[in-house]
Amino acid sequence: MTASVPAKYEPAKKLYRTFCGQCHALKEARAVGAGSDKKGGLGEDGGPSFNPLKINSHLSVLAVTGTWDGHQKVVTRMTWKQIYDVAKFIQVATRDHPHLARLPSDEFLIPVK
Repeated sequence: MTASVPAKYEPAKKLYRTFCGQCHALKEARAVGAGSDKKGGLGEDGGPSFNPLKINSHLSVLAVTGTWDGHQKVVTRMTWKQIYDVAKFIQVATRDHPHLARLPSDEFLIPVK
């Protein structure tokens, strides 16, 4: 099922296709990316498909501004406003997706008792 994304996110959807959609598939953005499911979710640029993932905006910002392969080019070509706008779009677009996205480092979190 594809989430209904309000029209106010149209500019961010276009930014997603420009900066993210070449590597990360997302049906709500009409982006097939190199990360389409054809290769088990990984494209030649290593971008996972976002089609099954529920991604919160904070995670998107961390991934783009962190040290993830390929993002070092993207972060220098986007303004902070664009990064936050795209992150909000991704959160809204993926809100109904079945699998919660997590960073690899989340595996190392120690639960507080």
